[in-house]
Amino acid sequence: MRYTRGWIALIVLAILTPIGILVIGSAWGEWDLNSVTEIVGFAPDGMRNAQKKRPSAPFPEYEFPGLAAEGWRTGVGTILSALVGAGLTTAAALSIGRLVKHGTHS
Repeated sequence: MRYTRGWIALIVLAILTPIGILVIGSAWGEWDLNSVTEIVGFAPDGMRNAQKKRPSAPFPEYEFPGLAAEGWRTGVGTILSALVGAGLTTAAALSIGRLVKHGTHS
């Protein structure tokens, strides 16, 4: 197993993600327009325009379908979101790596 330590680190980080729920306030960078306006005093035009064009999130607010965000279930949804995100990112990186390694060179 060539990447065992890396996989273990990813799993540990995914399990630790719900710690952010315990933090008072909001997570850095996860602000909506109202929060930015409250913090900075105004909402930047670029952020306002980007919000209109953004795609919908597959798991908004880290909630999974059929898993109500109450109590410990909020943490489970966050862990599952982290694992899905890490898995998709890993799959994309491995796919790109294979394409580069096995691609044709001119």
